[in-house]
Amino acid sequence: MGERVNYIQWGKEIVRQIEIHHTLGSTNEFGKTRLKSGGMSGTVLWALEQKKGRGRRGRAWVSDQGSLTFSLIWRCPNPVLPSALTLTVGLGLVLELQQLVPELKVKWPNDLWIGEKKLGGILTETVRQAGQLWVILGVGLNVNSTPQAEVSPRTSLQEASGCLWPRLGILHCALKGVELGFELADRGCNLSALFRRHGNFLHRPLQVFRGQESFVARARDVLPDGRLLLESARGLQAFLPDEIQLLLS
Repeated sequence: MGERVNYIQWGKEIVRQIEIHHTLGSTNEFGKTRLKSGGMSGTVLWALEQKKGRGRRGRAWVSDQGSLTFSLIWRCPNPVLPSALTLTVGLGLVLELQQLVPELKVKWPNDLWIGEKKLGGILTETVRQAGQLWVILGVGLNVNSTPQAEVSPRTSLQEASGCLWPRLGILHCALKGVELGFELADRGCNLSALFRRHGNFLHRPLQVFRGQESFVARARDVLPDGRLLLESARGLQAFLPDEIQLLLS
């Protein structure tokens, strides 16, 4: 007998319904399977426990039953994605969750940090299905636990606030943030101003990795197309998220 799946009807602009799964490997990978079987645009796949989560460049994202992990599958009505969608969703999440933890910030391009510790991240992937462009947007947040399994030190909402949080309530806030992120992308927000206010990486020394090389730089700005403007011994250079990795110094 297959897993019993529960549903919550959401009915918002982007998010239409939530599927609740007890256990999944990766919500993003499961999202690709759901597309092949006719998944509805606007469906959120919420795993109460995720066993094989991953982040950018295939890095593992470790979570447990105190974490929040979900993916949105969404059909793009246009032949190209909304501009800088991962960046604007990160900003939307921060704007919503700052109501719970005011210290929350965005680390370009897809991480959420509190102080010097990582709270969560976003993984956006695109899929072509039956001639249509689809987005699978995964979000992982440490809510009431702090699994440690990567270079960056991690934290949780519980650790930062001193409160235990119901995951359904945090999911509600996070989905409002996702909706806001799509709205920011659609209306063409001022990325530079928003990252100056809500980012944690500008004007501080960074270790930048590009292919097999690395160098030290300072982030000066986020450009309208989402590129990060860096200043180093090489002068000013702008990079897309897929071109570099950053470590905060």
